[in-house]
Amino acid sequence: MFAYKLQKIGNESLLAVADKNIIGKSFESNDLNIHVSENFYYEKECGEKEILKIINSATIVNAVGNSIIELMLKNMLIEKENIIEIGGVMHAQLVRV
Repeated sequence: MFAYKLQKIGNESLLAVADKNIIGKSFESNDLNIHVSENFYYEKECGEKEILKIINSATIVNAVGNSIIELMLKNMLIEKENIIEIGGVMHAQLVRV
């Protein structure tokens, strides 16, 4: 299950999506840290099929969590080289121009 928040900003649509089970948690390693805040990442919940449709309609995607990143990799939405790991949790951004 995934948590997400979709925001329209002018002509852009920003999708913040995370594995539901990491909402509210913080992760860090070396000089990197991320807080998966409910305010930024959580408005609605959905499963794999629905989130893939939403990702494909967004112009900017901020994704955090091992499950969502694996799903995006499996569907060739991101490449492995563009993923960072922070405290054991994968994070990636996608921007369509």
